[in-house]
Amino acid sequence: MPFVPAIFKALAREPAALVPAWLQARALYDDPRAGAATSRLAELARPGLAYRPSPAVREAAAPFAADLPSLLLIVTSLGLSLDGVLPLREPPAHSLPPPAPLPPTPVPEQREEDPLYSEIREVYGTEHVPSLYKALAAKGVLAESWAGIGPFFGTPEGARLVAAVAAAAEREAGAFLEYAFFAAEEARPVLDQFRIALPRNLVFAVAATSSES
Repeated sequence: MPFVPAIFKALAREPAALVPAWLQARALYDDPRAGAATSRLAELARPGLAYRPSPAVREAAAPFAADLPSLLLIVTSLGLSLDGVLPLREPPAHSLPPPAPLPPTPVPEQREEDPLYSEIREVYGTEHVPSLYKALAAKGVLAESWAGIGPFFGTPEGARLVAAVAAAAEREAGAFLEYAFFAAEEARPVLDQFRIALPRNLVFAVAATSSES
C-alpha cells in the first residue's frame, strides 16, 4: 500500500499496543483466506447511489478503496480480540525493525482544517477526520464527493448499510480465531474511533470509485 494506515500511526504512541496490533494485522495480511473475506466486504459496501464520481474523485479515492476492506477486517479483528470474543493466543516470535521516520507517501493529506471537516466529524460521531477525506481535500475534490455521498449516512438506508458492513466484518474476522494477540486496553479509545469510522469509510470509498455505486 502507498501509505501507512492511520490506525498504526495512532497506536505508535503506545509501543506495547502497536507491536501486538501489527503482528495480528500482518497475520491477516499474509493469510490467503483474507482476500475472499475482504472482497465480500467490498461488495457488500456498495450503496447503490445515483452519484457518479468524477475521474478526479475516483483517482484520489482509489488507494483507500483498495486498502479499506483489509483495514476494516484488521481493526474489527483487533476489537474482537480486545473484547475477549476471540480467545487470546500467544503472539508469534518476531524481529521487527527499529523505529525510523515514516517513508514519503504519494497520497497527500490536507491537515489544516477544511470547512467540511467539522460536518464529517459530526456525521461520523468521531473526534478525528479519516485520512480518506484529508486526501480528497488535498486534491480539491472533497466538496464534490461529500455532497454526492455524505448525505447517505444520514438516511435509514445508510444506517442499515453501515450496520450490515460492521456486522459482516465481525463475522469475517471471527473466522480467524488463530490471530488474537491484541489485549492493550489502554488503546481502546483509539480503536473504538476506528471501529466507528471504517465501515463508513469503506461505503464512501466504494461509492467514490465506482461507476455503479
